[in-house]
Amino acid sequence: MYNRLKSLRSQHNTLDSLIRREHLHPYPDSQHIRSLKKFKLRLRDEISMIEHRLNASQFAH
Repeated sequence: MYNRLKSLRSQHNTLDSLIRREHLHPYPDSQHIRSLKKFKLRLRDEISMIEHRLNASQFAH
C-alpha cells in the first residue's frame, strides 16, 4: 500500500506541474486544464483514502 501511495503522490505532483505549465502558455487550453484538475482531484481522493486506512491500521495495533 505504501508503494501505491508513493506512486499516487508522484502522479499528483506531476499533474500539478502540468497544470502550472499549461497556465503559462499564451493561450492556455482551459478544457485540458479542467481535465487535469479533475484527474488530480481523483488522485487526491485516493491518496486520502489510503492515508486514512494506514492511520486506522496504525491505531488498531
